[in-house]
Amino acid sequence: MAKELKRLDLEATEFEANGKKYFVKQSLSVERFRWFEKYQVDFGFGRTYKSIADSLKKSVELGNKGKGIEAWNIILNLINAIGDGLEKRTNNAMMICALFIVIEDEDLTKWDEQEQLIKIADWNEEGFDVNSFFQLAANLVQGFIADLEEILSDTSELTKAMELIKQINGTTPND
Repeated sequence: MAKELKRLDLEATEFEANGKKYFVKQSLSVERFRWFEKYQVDFGFGRTYKSIADSLKKSVELGNKGKGIEAWNIILNLINAIGDGLEKRTNNAMMICALFIVIEDEDLTKWDEQEQLIKIADWNEEGFDVNSFFQLAANLVQGFIADLEEILSDTSELTKAMELIKQINGTTPND
């Protein structure tokens, strides 16, 4: 029989994984905060800072050329990106968690991605469900959950509207 995955208690301040004791911190050093800033953008939008900045610049450029609809579409695509491809953001979610979850003697003023992968391997070996870490990361990125709920709600409303149109017309809106 397959082993059931463990859920991380999001209220816990410590837990064990692969024979090691891990501690959940509530604050970061300057160095770790720099990395948090990078990971939270990639996690939140599923895009790099550069691609977001390039999109915003392109939107301004189009707006200045009188192409408001095209400019607006770029902005809407960025907003909708918050809810797109969430399953592809696991690595960033895990790295965000690794910033805050530390072993006893870990130097909190340093950051080494390769060392963090060892912690993540421990969590996997212990049998933790990745969704626990995804949820923890989502809670750590301020405003992410509220934005995601709003976008998913809008998507749900769009789906309901499409279904209503289909029922009224007896077809899909694209037919």
